[in-house]
Amino acid sequence: MAKRKNLKKAVNLVCENLLIELWAYGQMHKNIPPDDIENIAQSILMMQNDFVSRLSHVDKHQVNRFFQQLHDDLSVSTNEIIDHIFHLA
Repeated sequence: MAKRKNLKKAVNLVCENLLIELWAYGQMHKNIPPDDIENIAQSILMMQNDFVSRLSHVDKHQVNRFFQQLHDDLSVSTNEIIDHIFHLA
């Protein structure tokens, strides 16, 4: 099992990359309303806070299940945000 510190860094990196992708997409498509970009950015930050806080409170009785669920949830959330970004224009 990886250290929680490294997992938190990985979650932060994923969210940072999503924000960069959002910014780049907004720069390429100037017709997107700034409010839409801001809403997606806020959802990325809320996702980041959620996953980092979940990593701080691991249930010691179901460690493997916890991390598998965390991985699955992160994948789903990331894919949903990517879909929202590319359906802005």
